[in-house]
Amino acid sequence: MKLKNKVYEIVSKIPFGHVTTYGDIGRKIGSKGYRAIGQILHTNPTWPKVPCHRVVMKDGSVASNYGGGGPNIHKKRLTDEGVQFNGNKVNLEKHKIVVS
Repeated sequence: MKLKNKVYEIVSKIPFGHVTTYGDIGRKIGSKGYRAIGQILHTNPTWPKVPCHRVVMKDGSVASNYGGGGPNIHKKRLTDEGVQFNGNKVNLEKHKIVVS
């Protein structure tokens, strides 16, 4: 299976109101190409089927170059799902899940 398809499969399983990180996705699929994962999601043509807005940086910050409209849209899509932020970072203790 291509890397892109593996990434899309994992991201499509992230539930409403939760997030995971680029690194968690990479570890799940055995890739340290976190930037490649970010690029795959940046060009995601199937939102909301593949909810790329549910993937954040390891510290909980949203992507500065979020392909769905920039960081403000990234944050808005998460807050619309009830995801809470501490400043500009997702409350990972409450919303982060381990991808399966």
